[in-house]
Amino acid sequence: MRRLVCLALVLTAALIRAPALAAAPAYDFRVVIDVSGSMKKTDPRNLRAPALKLINGLIPSGSRGGVWTFGKYVDMAVKWGKVDDAWRRQADIGADQIHSNALLTNIESALARARVGWGKPDAGTQRILLLLTDGKVDVSSDPVKNEKSRDRVLGASLAALKQAQAEVHAIALSDGTDEVLLKQLALETGGSFAIAKTADELQKVFFRMFERASKPDTVALSGKEFPIDASIREMTLLIFRGPGSQPTILIPPDSPAISAQKPRASRWRSDQGYDLITVKNPQAGTWRIDAEMDPDNRLMVVTDLRLQVAGVPAYATPRSALQLSAELFNRDKKISKNSFLRFVDFELTHIDVEGSEKQYPLVHSKQRKNKGRYLYQLEQTLAEGTHSFVVSADSRTFNRSKRFDMQVQWPVEVKIEALPQLGDYRLKLRAREEYLKPDGMVANVDIEAPDGSRDRLELEASAGWLQTRVETGQAGLYRAHIRVSAQNHATEINDIDLGSYSMLGVYRAPPVAPKAEAAVAEQPSSTPDVEADKGIDWRLVGIVVVAVNLFLMLLILAGWLILRRRRAAAESAIDDEELSA
Repeated sequence: MRRLVCLALVLTAALIRAPALAAAPAYDFRVVIDVSGSMKKTDPRNLRAPALKLINGLIPSGSRGGVWTFGKYVDMAVKWGKVDDAWRRQADIGADQIHSNALLTNIESALARARVGWGKPDAGTQRILLLLTDGKVDVSSDPVKNEKSRDRVLGASLAALKQAQAEVHAIALSDGTDEVLLKQLALETGGSFAIAKTADELQKVFFRMFERASKPDTVALSGKEFPIDASIREMTLLIFRGPGSQPTILIPPDSPAISAQKPRASRWRSDQGYDLITVKNPQAGTWRIDAEMDPDNRLMVVTDLRLQVAGVPAYATPRSALQLSAELFNRDKKISKNSFLRFVDFELTHIDVEGSEKQYPLVHSKQRKNKGRYLYQLEQTLAEGTHSFVVSADSRTFNRSKRFDMQVQWPVEVKIEALPQLGDYRLKLRAREEYLKPDGMVANVDIEAPDGSRDRLELEASAGWLQTRVETGQAGLYRAHIRVSAQNHATEINDIDLGSYSMLGVYRAPPVAPKAEAAVAEQPSSTPDVEADKGIDWRLVGIVVVAVNLFLMLLILAGWLILRRRRAAAESAIDDEELSA
């Protein structure tokens, strides 16, 4: 059955599997880290260790967690178990033992070991697998064996993860990573994918993965002050520090300052690039912080008063119509009383790929069954790239917010290359394999000229692309309107309207039409040549010849007269000089 795709091709599965707006789930975190020899180049300072320690500190107490490292073989770096202070100490020891000495990159075995115990789905537990690698499936020097292992990852391994309802959040740490493989694992399990362009970005990328997976409640950090209300049982402050930055100081409302040297009742974890401060039963009131401000700083809270947000997928197409909803819960019961909600402002902040921010108010649902639910529908066309959405609920007594990063991308890659001939282009299309099966994709491309005329272009397959040459002849914008039809990995046919792509046209003069006589002469004729000569007016030809000759004779006569006058004037001047002498 054909259908028009308005959301990303695998968003439906992600949204269906999203946790319901109810009690906060328990978490089961499985962290899988590549320790192959190539990491010596991609992570020379071993920043995987502090990044793992950051995750160790962020996983909520009472959750389950474990850490595996892999190269050719898979090792359990941190035994899977209940997350508490003892587990965190062991996890930090495991982080310090991360190396870059292993041979090969056996992603298949790593996924198999890390998912042990994940059989049937567990409605009360959110299963999260964080995968970090810098390479491709590499189990042998034989490329055939590598390809078979890769096929099994996207076959049996992926099927088992989906059956267990586990989310895969994958991080690539080099340009040589099998991006298609990692992204397909993320897409089909409702997870996410990110590239850390350098090892220095690892900590922030790891944190964003954790935030996308666990969706913690946060209090907005505006300036260097933030409110803490009485419902907050624990707060965790993450401060990212740059080189040479000042030490972080946390100042409670009516108590002495807290620092790494004087942590007092807090749990203070400082490592390369960040401070992670946890305070149990924080004092209600206005807290202050003296630290370097970074947009990725967060204040995460454990509270009875929670904000639940739905409708922001990890992936979307540029024309996706997003239906966002937000609700407040107190001790897992939705707040629907207007006497409370009328003092709360619900707002969406959209941060686009350029970093520009726009705010939109959420409106209360008019349906009685959705009382207490606040909505916003985002219908604008989004540029491809990373967009961030922050949903906040703010009142005079409390603040809650949640942040989501969303990747916007068409499932088909389009390239337009300028050719040496000015005004000519090569238009190329190919399916992104993480979304679509490349075989059998059909594309229709209509080119629209500045005058509004349209032509259907013929495409030919070459080196994995469907491509065509576009030749312009008018000054102005040409638009290529593109529609494709292809199968996704669930074997469903998807018809996708990619919209239009612009090219600048160049004016070219039309070719000169051949003379009528030449055209007649080139055509075979059944009449004699004499008959053809009857079409020539010889009288007119004679008149023209005589006129031209007369004109030439007049020019010659005029020239002779002018020359004669000049000679006479010269002789007269000579005679005058002789007489005066």
